[in-house]
Amino acid sequence: MLPSPASTPGSERASFRINALRLTRGGVLLGAGMIALGVLWAGVIRDRDLSAWFPAQGWLGEIALGLLVGAGFSALAWTAASRIPALNAILRLLTETLDFPSFRYYHALTLGLVAGVPEEILFRGALQPDLKLVLTAILFGLLHAITPAYGLYATLAGGVLGALTLWRGSLWAAVAAHAAIDTVTFVLLIRRWRRLHAAAIAGPDSRPVC
Repeated sequence: MLPSPASTPGSERASFRINALRLTRGGVLLGAGMIALGVLWAGVIRDRDLSAWFPAQGWLGEIALGLLVGAGFSALAWTAASRIPALNAILRLLTETLDFPSFRYYHALTLGLVAGVPEEILFRGALQPDLKLVLTAILFGLLHAITPAYGLYATLAGGVLGALTLWRGSLWAAVAAHAAIDTVTFVLLIRRWRRLHAAAIAGPDSRPVC
């Protein structure tokens, strides 16, 4: 069973959950650190040309491709989560951890960018040329492993993003795909919580909210 979604910001339990502002601020600080680390490793220690990450030519098409790949990946992952108990447990964990009444849809886009840009710079831009595709994907998964299932999911996502980077030769498509995955997932999570919350308020005899 899913935990009750009827908690409000004023409730004792909700006060321990992470609200949208706190998550965004933490993501910005962590993201800035990842960008600095990526630039230090690739640009200073390895002395690579960082302009290759985001070339000025063809970026619009690369972003469009990345958005398409990311939206498709997140749709498949969301469908799998509704059928695989280990993945559905991740949704329950997020429901228990995040203060969803504080989230709006624009937070989904913000968090998608806050995660997508710095993580791709660090993992696919800075580390993948040295660790190669498989090791980078595994490292990416391990660092996201809040549960074993989520670690496997993140490893798969890292493999897709790494392959996209190798295929396209820049970070534009991977950044767009990563941002799309996180944005679509957060939008779906917010919609899911709102449906559960509305159903809890209406009572057990109400019809499900679509």
